[in-house]
Amino acid sequence: MTIPYAKPPASIDRPERLHDYLQGDRVLRELRTHAPAALDRLIDDLEHPLSAPFERAVGRALGAERLPGFVPAATLMPTMLTRFGLPAELATDKALKAQRRTCNRCPQVGHCWQALRHGADADECRGFCPNAEAFTAMGEEPA
Repeated sequence: MTIPYAKPPASIDRPERLHDYLQGDRVLRELRTHAPAALDRLIDDLEHPLSAPFERAVGRALGAERLPGFVPAATLMPTMLTRFGLPAELATDKALKAQRRTCNRCPQVGHCWQALRHGADADECRGFCPNAEAFTAMGEEPA
């Protein structure tokens, strides 16, 4: 009898060893199953240090929309606004409803989460953020 096995996805980065890949996914799966509130807190805290394999696993899961409780506009948009020199409090402003919707539907959410965790500046964020143009314009408006 042969036992079927699943090959790891092609998205494994070359420098990342298979062991690290599996370990990150294992930790993510265990937290999702046994401590979802703790997982939510870890993901929402962009400053909290995480192991590299776990961080990559979360980034992949966010990018693949496998963490349905994650709200990008609540976690990422305040930090993204500060990268563009705007107050984080604007993230809840009624005038930014369209930007919140864009953020919540962003196909780059996993990349964004990792970039913001690692201190990406406005120039780097312009390369992937669909709201970058709007945030830049807002930053250029007279006060």
